[in-house]
Amino acid sequence: MHQKEDDLLARQISRFIFCRRVVCAAVALLFVFGGTGVPGAHAAYWDDVYQGFEQFSRLPGDVYQLKESYRQTQEELQKARSSVEAYQEQNVQLLEQNRKLTDTVTELKNLQVQRDQASHRNKMLILTAVILLAGYFIGIRLLRYGMRRRSGRY
Repeated sequence: MHQKEDDLLARQISRFIFCRRVVCAAVALLFVFGGTGVPGAHAAYWDDVYQGFEQFSRLPGDVYQLKESYRQTQEELQKARSSVEAYQEQNVQLLEQNRKLTDTVTELKNLQVQRDQASHRNKMLILTAVILLAGYFIGIRLLRYGMRRRSGRY
């Protein structure tokens, strides 16, 4: 990414240097061959020369603006990179926290299943004890009734 930006800046600077050389050569040719012109075109000639110098004098400002724009873009890119890195670190932390929460939820579910199983086992134990106790009393009553009937007391 930096390489592309550096190549772009280098191309822009080389274009500026090339344009500056062309303008200097054009101005030199105008001065050398400028004296053999039409007298009516004399005023336009100096206006063109003045405009050329004006444009030439604006070129360093344009280059400075390009450099400043490049610097600002570099700063924005660096901020974006640091933001991306911060988001990646935060994402890693959130993933770790999510994993811990998932483990906790799984453990809580397992504990709830164990509690439910223990509760069911206790209910079945109590129900079995009640049935056995009731069966014992009913069995004793039936045994006594049968023994009385055989002995003829009833």
